Amino acid sequence: MGWLLLVFVSSAIALFALLYWLTSGYLLHQVDERLNGEVAEFQSLGRDEAIATISALSRRDVADSRPYGLFDGNGRRLAGNVDTLPAEKDGKPFDYAQATREGRSRVMSQYRGIIVPTKSGLRIVVGHSIDEIIVFDRTLVTTLCTGLALTILLAVGCGAALNRMSNRRIRAISETSREIMAGQLDRRLPTRHTNHDLDRLAGIVNTMLDEIERLVSEVRGVCAGIAHDLRTPMTSLRGGLERARRRSNTVDDYAGAIDTAIEQSDVVLNRFTALLRIAEIEAGGRRASFGSISLHTVLRDVVELYEPLAEHRGLSMKVHAPVSVEVIGDVDLLFGAIENLLDNALKFTPRGGEVTLEVWHDNGFPALQIADTGPGIDVGEREAVLRPFYRSAGAQAHMTAGHGLGLSLVAAIARMHGADFEIGDNQPGCKMLLRFRG
Repeated sequence: MGWLLLVFVSSAIALFALLYWLTSGYLLHQVDERLNGEVAEFQSLGRDEAIATISALSRRDVADSRPYGLFDGNGRRLAGNVDTLPAEKDGKPFDYAQATREGRSRVMSQYRGIIVPTKSGLRIVVGHSIDEIIVFDRTLVTTLCTGLALTILLAVGCGAALNRMSNRRIRAISETSREIMAGQLDRRLPTRHTNHDLDRLAGIVNTMLDEIERLVSEVRGVCAGIAHDLRTPMTSLRGGLERARRRSNTVDDYAGAIDTAIEQSDVVLNRFTALLRIAEIEAGGRRASFGSISLHTVLRDVVELYEPLAEHRGLSMKVHAPVSVEVIGDVDLLFGAIENLLDNALKFTPRGGEVTLEVWHDNGFPALQIADTGPGIDVGEREAVLRPFYRSAGAQAHMTAGHGLGLSLVAAIARMHGADFEIGDNQPGCKMLLRFRG
């Protein structure tokens, strides 16, 4: 702040000094031009003609402001109203002072003059009053100094006001930042919705805080989901073991209890495996294995794997893959994503229903869609079903087996491949669309 003020003040002083120098120099230059213009006129005058001319010029009304004087070689005045011959070089303008009558008193007046030598050996002093120029100079200096002082005061005042405003905003941002660091992740840095640097920075930070809050909320939801989802199998596991301790009497009883415990443990391990896979995908650790993949080939492989299950449930599957569709990605992950989507479609589609799978180019981008004729997903739940452990109302109503991680896994794989994952309405049923942008 201090060095900026110093630079501003120095620049203002230099600007006003230049303005003064140009203005004052211009006025004196005009006077010198007038004096130099009379040199050639007087140089050719003879003695008698010079005395008559200077005498006539000295009797004019403007004689006090434009004095003339004629002097011989010894410096004795022969005519005119210039008192003495200044000791200056011929032909070069100079400043001099001379007493003039003003009413009953005599005052010193300032003049600009030039000495013109004539061919007869005489010397003519041509003068021009510069009292008005001096008064103008003083007025100009006073005006410029006043303007400079006001400019500096205005600059200091504006600087102090801006500094106070900036400090107030910075204090508000600091206070909000401390609240956020204290755990209030719903708080945001204050902005004025302008293009100011602080507003742009606060907007970037707020966007980052939105993402952090979303991630923290997801972590909390996952933790709560894990606790809730594992309570049932762990309670069942504990209850089975307690019953075996109290009631089992034979080896077969204990073997049955152990088999049941192993099944419950497998349920828990499968859920942890799914969570670890989602975490691995979200971390992007599989990008090194990316390569060119025929999406239509992967789709047909998944369909071939699930055809017996579809026939067993009385469902028909139709595949539309008229052209070759290539994407860059991990073949195992994409196989898993398609497998999850198809498994969901077969799981929720009633007997006699139909599942349609197709790949094509959508405006130049690879696209894959799986549509079924099941109950579908309500519009209000289409974002929620992508969260871990969330199960839609339809899934709960149909008592369908699952742990709510399948679509979360698909969403993670889609993000890793730069694809959009959209859930739509098939009327009836549901449409799951993967549109690859990369």
